[in-house]
Amino acid sequence: MKNIARLVLFFSFIFIIVFVLAGVFRYLQLALDAARTIPVSSPIDMRESLSALQKMVPLILYISILMALSYTARRSMPMLLAIFCTFILAGGAILGVSLGLRHLKSDDTLQLSLFSSNQSLGENKTLGAQGLILSQGDTVMVVLGDPGKAESPRAVSIPGRPLIYQELPSGPNNTIIALPPAPFRDEGSYLMSSFLVDSALVADQFEARLDEGLIPFAIYGGALIFLLVSLRFVLGLSSWPLANLFSGALVFRGILAFQTFVDSRTIQDFILTFSDNHIDSSVISPAIFIILGLVSLLYTFLVSLIRSPYRGKAND
Repeated sequence: MKNIARLVLFFSFIFIIVFVLAGVFRYLQLALDAARTIPVSSPIDMRESLSALQKMVPLILYISILMALSYTARRSMPMLLAIFCTFILAGGAILGVSLGLRHLKSDDTLQLSLFSSNQSLGENKTLGAQGLILSQGDTVMVVLGDPGKAESPRAVSIPGRPLIYQELPSGPNNTIIALPPAPFRDEGSYLMSSFLVDSALVADQFEARLDEGLIPFAIYGGALIFLLVSLRFVLGLSSWPLANLFSGALVFRGILAFQTFVDSRTIQDFILTFSDNHIDSSVISPAIFIILGLVSLLYTFLVSLIRSPYRGKAND
């Protein structure tokens, strides 16, 4: 019981910390994107922040399960007990967070900005001044007026064409042509970008299942968590916890990519066509996750049987 209590506290602590860090990270991203917009964009509201945070929920789930399994391996917690407890904790956490974010986004009272009511991002000064040079691809624009005014005149340089002067930069239906953002932010690495893209795709899948009801969401989420916790053996492959943690992180990254692959429309249609539409599309992904999880548990069981005689001989 003491090990279970410690695991509950550890998982809760890790989940909350990762959740808060993810929220701060996504909010800073939104604030940075708003600040570099020319002219400066409208304030970031609560729903926008919650939607951005929701895209991070799968990544939070993966990290929390990985850290919890690593903790159970370091504490030499019985594998089946560790798998069962982590499954319950992760399932409750993902269900609570998903329902909580969904409720907050649908609450009509959440119309206030995350900023103070006396301070609006739209009141801040737009970056740059008269003569600001912006580029987008091979096209370069020079703002000849105040960058804070969308209708400011500009000069546009397009490769192979004479310099264009636009006194009123209007486009179709007399709409003002938007200026490219200020290029002061370096693009993120491919590794981080791929993490965020895959997490967003899985988050969309979570939201779609939740729209169908709690049961479809529980089936999909439970199958995914079952697959993740069944990989507990990876965290005990060697006597070096840090090496095991890195190995687990690589495996979990592969599972995340595999999940987006299985959930893709192309794979779903292929499986439906192969089965002559005798399978409900909503159970394809959960069935694959459960089968892989059972294979992982079977491997763990067989390895434990093989090691048991050697341990007995060693003790003799």
